[in-house]
Amino acid sequence: MEMNDWTQDYFDDRYRRLFLDTVDPSRTAYQVRQLLRLCPLLPGAAVLDVGCGVGRHSIELAKLGFHVIGIDKSTEYVDICRQRAGELGVTAEFYVMDSRTMSLNVCASLVISLWSSFGYYGEAGDLQVLQRIAEHVRPAGHVIIDVENRDYIVKHFVPEEWHVCDGEFVLEKRHFNPLEGTVSTKRIIAAGTERHEYRRVLRMYTATELVSLLSSAGLRPERWYGDYDGSRLGFESRRMIVVAVR
Repeated sequence: MEMNDWTQDYFDDRYRRLFLDTVDPSRTAYQVRQLLRLCPLLPGAAVLDVGCGVGRHSIELAKLGFHVIGIDKSTEYVDICRQRAGELGVTAEFYVMDSRTMSLNVCASLVISLWSSFGYYGEAGDLQVLQRIAEHVRPAGHVIIDVENRDYIVKHFVPEEWHVCDGEFVLEKRHFNPLEGTVSTKRIIAAGTERHEYRRVLRMYTATELVSLLSSAGLRPERWYGDYDGSRLGFESRRMIVVAVR
């Protein structure tokens, strides 16, 4: 099933401020170190970050000496990536690009799609993303996809929750559709008299479904993990991380 492109309005400055900039830098550094343990790379290797956001992982990888290229649909986020890389004095390339149609002069040793940056466009659109990824990774190169573990989400499903972040009230209402394999989220953010509403529809793939998509794109799943610590994937794993090879 093809989904409406909710990403057009979802990833704005408010999302960045409340959900991206609040991530502890030490957490990002840990995730990058663990990724390099799961998939070691030689210094200077090309890494393509698909859905790089504000460059959390891209810039950390660039600081370690890798040739990093990041893409994201948000012009604002790409501008932030470039600004932050410049302020830190690290070399990295960032482009505004749709992952379904990306075209770069890149043959990466590793392509990453992290922190649930995959599953936005339904099976047909997500397959296009994987096909473009396969076109940008060298033969025998690797791809790492990190998403939420559907088995864990279903078992511990939370239909509604709220919290306060940076003085703003954030309410999330969720609905799981078992036939379509999607989690629809309605997020309401209120601050004083202001109220902002966002909607997200995320395709939650089982490991079996993801194997099928990867294979259709010419990628072979090689290893599965339940988190960045390299733990085994299981029902109680919060993440589902697959390392695939072209």
